[in-house]
Amino acid sequence: MKKFWLILALSLTTSSASAAELASAADAPSGPALLDGVWKLDWDRSDSFEPGMKALETPWLLRRLAGIARVRVELRAEAKPSDCQDCAEKIKVVLTTPIKTQKVEAVLDGKPRPGKTLTGRATLDRYTWTSEGGLEMIREYELPSGSQARIRDIRSLGADPDTMLSQITIWVDDTERASALRTFIRTSD
Repeated sequence: MKKFWLILALSLTTSSASAAELASAADAPSGPALLDGVWKLDWDRSDSFEPGMKALETPWLLRRLAGIARVRVELRAEAKPSDCQDCAEKIKVVLTTPIKTQKVEAVLDGKPRPGKTLTGRATLDRYTWTSEGGLEMIREYELPSGSQARIRDIRSLGADPDTMLSQITIWVDDTERASALRTFIRTSD
């Protein structure tokens, strides 16, 4: 009889723990909201972006400044309206560098939309979200030389939910020219 009560007590304890875990999981962010927050670039854990900037024909002085500048990204997911089944989710992005602060509303539907680089060049940008890959941006634009550039940036959480990885690949005239893995840390400032 003691065994029966012990097994019953254990099963009830296990059941309530599971219910509490389920309630907590239901409140946890999912989808694009996983990336919500303010992120700063961790220079020590990131690849150099110098080859990428050189491939994108970034002037020498800007490349030097970018190597020491503080980079801050704020991401805020917006749920699609409950009354619109065809609407896409969105992420508001605020990128802050010493050069400029840029605000973008990323519509996660994969359709090309006009955008701008930090230096003001016109771009076509496409954003998507997948649970396997995270946030993907593809940006295409013409370089000063007339060559065509394509940047693919995939942002996803690392093993630690306060670490975001940004895998950037750059093609110029359909030839891969540079790749870099950059690490961002969630911060409160």
